[in-house]
Amino acid sequence: MSTSTTLRAGNAGDSAAAHWANEQGYIIRFTHQPTGHVVEFPATLQSFSDIHTPKFSEQYGADTMDPTIILNSADRKMDFSFTVLSSSLEEARHNTQCVNLLIQMLYPLLSSDGTILGNPFITVEIMNLMQSAISPSGILCIIENIDYAMDFESGVISHDNGELHPISLEISISATAVLERDANSATFLPNTYPSYGG
Repeated sequence: MSTSTTLRAGNAGDSAAAHWANEQGYIIRFTHQPTGHVVEFPATLQSFSDIHTPKFSEQYGADTMDPTIILNSADRKMDFSFTVLSSSLEEARHNTQCVNLLIQMLYPLLSSDGTILGNPFITVEIMNLMQSAISPSGILCIIENIDYAMDFESGVISHDNGELHPISLEISISATAVLERDANSATFLPNTYPSYGG
């Protein structure tokens, strides 16, 4: 297994937005579980939704008129979007490298003969917005979709060698949570899970 690396978008330069987000700790972090590689972006968050969807089925018995409701699963899906800004050619190149590494994380870790060594599970951290019962530092996910668009209306950064980079990248992500269990608990809830209300 290779040594893990951390790439932080915005660190190649010192743009006002990236520097301010880093100073405040407003970071979106992706950690690839099979390799430990990390990609971080300044959290210029544009949208966020966290959807929980229980799925039920009905089972009928001979001794009752009403069906028994059975919970089959409870899915959790997150959709969020954010903007990555570049203030220089060096920073634009670095931000592109960060996006490319994030896309590579979507693939499983393979051996030389094609055997899967690690599934593409990614821990996603967005400040305090994504927490699990196991750890406050992010949620283990399968990323289902990454859509990134280049906002050319905000301007571009060019170079004499023909390079062209947009100042603004718009990134949208859809992810599904992977259920994690507390090894010391009989349920998926931790032993210290609080109770609220009466």
